[in-house]
Amino acid sequence: MGFNFRKSLKIAPGVKLNITKKGISSLSVGKNGARVNIGKKGVKTTAGIPKTGLSYSKFSNYENKNRVVTKTDKKNGSIGFGSLLLIGIVGLFLYLVFFG
Repeated sequence: MGFNFRKSLKIAPGVKLNITKKGISSLSVGKNGARVNIGKKGVKTTAGIPKTGLSYSKFSNYENKNRVVTKTDKKNGSIGFGSLLLIGIVGLFLYLVFFG
């Protein structure tokens, strides 16, 4: 059994940055009832009815299914901090437009 580290930082209302011992793991945008989680492997969208425990989630990975990915095309499966920051800013803007 090993030690794990996980920290969630609130960077704006409805926006959280999740950090693990390997670095930034994901960025979450939204609040109760609707949330988008952007991570290294893909995007998870969750919609639910608050305080009921009922929700629906859908996961979309980043790989394009219409093209063949070779070992030289594939990086290490991570996206950079700049990409996460850009996605977070766009998500925050959309959040403020629809919920603000």
